[in-house]
Amino acid sequence: MKIQFSLIDLLILFGIIQGIITGILILNSKKNTRSKVFLALALFAFCFLSSKTLLLSLNIWEIPAFRYFPNGIELALPPLIYFYVKSLVNPRFTLKIRGWLHFIPFALSQTYAFVVYFAVLTTNNISEKDTIAGSLNFNYIKQIDEYLLLISLALYLFYGYRELHEYKKWLDNTTSNGTFPDFGWLNSIFRLSLIIAGFLLVNHSLDIFFDLNNTTYLHYNLLILFIAFLIYYLGLKGYLQPDYTFSKEEIILDSAPHATLSEAKITDTIDKLQKVMNDDKVFLNPKLSSYKLSMLLGVSQKNLSVAINQRYNVSFRDFINNYRLDEIKSKLNNADYHHMSIFGIALECGFNSEASFYRIFKKNIGISPKEFIQKKNTE
Repeated sequence: MKIQFSLIDLLILFGIIQGIITGILILNSKKNTRSKVFLALALFAFCFLSSKTLLLSLNIWEIPAFRYFPNGIELALPPLIYFYVKSLVNPRFTLKIRGWLHFIPFALSQTYAFVVYFAVLTTNNISEKDTIAGSLNFNYIKQIDEYLLLISLALYLFYGYRELHEYKKWLDNTTSNGTFPDFGWLNSIFRLSLIIAGFLLVNHSLDIFFDLNNTTYLHYNLLILFIAFLIYYLGLKGYLQPDYTFSKEEIILDSAPHATLSEAKITDTIDKLQKVMNDDKVFLNPKLSSYKLSMLLGVSQKNLSVAINQRYNVSFRDFINNYRLDEIKSKLNNADYHHMSIFGIALECGFNSEASFYRIFKKNIGISPKEFIQKKNTE
């Protein structure tokens, strides 16, 4: 049997090879020792899933030894991505016995795939293989797997996004330390995963209402091609991530989004806060946290956060950074500091991450620090 590669086949094969290489590199990396395992396994799972399309498009499925080759890996993907996110935002995370229960659907699906594969190995006749698989309800079970995958994607994307949201809420309301990552790039992973869910929903609808799977596999080839892109993006982004060694040492705030304080309590807290900000310039401490500041003011951490939120309608982190930015702008306009680099001034003003400083400056001021200086020089 002659095997011919189409352009889509080559792109999918390239994605598989890239995913395997990147997964091996990630496993051998010394960075992010807990999260890297979930990322590498997710990449390998994506690669294994992509091979299913090649079995059909290259007619390998017609080779008796590869007919009903066991590949029920897709149900492992949602929990792997979820645990990757969970272990990133909490480097102390460990997968306990209860965590393994998330992989029961995958284990059942893959076990069933092996049962079918070994059952059809008793003959080399393709028709007989199909008959045996049919007696084991192969097509029906695989359809259930696809529905479970859609449900699983929806659930794990929701809980994964919630983990990221809770982490960012903790970050904004607890610490001003710029070295803490915000994992903004993970939002792209969630969006790309939602596209996969959309692909699956549309493909299943086309198969159900138009019986498209008996006419062409183009819609599934496009899905796998998109997955090949996701493999590349996820692998590259994951491999290039720095080593995250942070830990949530500060007290985590109680979640009370609707909590309010009396105007008198807010005024008292804000008066104390402005005094230490303006007179003592506590914002110059790059590792200032809401816990440390609340201890200094003699108020509860929760009340401090609520007071800032209610009076200024910003998070603790934004509140501190606004003071730092004002200090930076003042020094950029001061001739006594012209001998210093821009980031040197930022370091003096409480920032300890160059990337976060430039991002925050551009976001809040609307222009880069260099453009700010040039604008002042022309006035």
